[in-house]
Amino acid sequence: MNLSKLFETKRMNFRLLDIYDIEVVYRQFSDADMCRYFSEPPCNREEAKEIIEHYQNPEGKDNLRYGMFDKSSKAFIGTCGYHYWDKELKQVEIGYDIWKDYWKQGYMSEALPVLLSICFTQLGVDCIYILTHPENYASQAAVRRFGFKECSFRRFSDDNHQICMELLSSEWKSVYGPGKK
Repeated sequence: MNLSKLFETKRMNFRLLDIYDIEVVYRQFSDADMCRYFSEPPCNREEAKEIIEHYQNPEGKDNLRYGMFDKSSKAFIGTCGYHYWDKELKQVEIGYDIWKDYWKQGYMSEALPVLLSICFTQLGVDCIYILTHPENYASQAAVRRFGFKECSFRRFSDDNHQICMELLSSEWKSVYGPGKK
């Protein structure tokens, strides 16, 4: 399994974040509009550097985060990835964030199939879940289009202001698995 490998979709290139991305990561995770849906407080530049370092060298770790970049302009669009990969329970939590200039343009609908495929086929999980802010209707709608349904929390969280939604492997395979769509 090579999780560090670059890949692309119709409009985006995906790669692991590196230290040269510190300014866009800082912008992303310190902006008030962006942070209203995050479970973490806004970050400073040092914390942005720590975020990047945390997600480097993902092989064998329980977390991974890709930077998403516009193919034509090379502009930073956001990040997506997973964390809390529980090999025993065969489940993983995904997360993503789109820079506000790119909201409601279908970027997550383009990125989610790739992220789901990585989690189901390369990690071999039976369940992918996401915690989303109750007022982040666009995010909830994006994952519902792929079959996610509201569920009880899959892991302990001291943030009870989130909604947990899950997608089971069997449901995903019946629609998007090999030989499908």
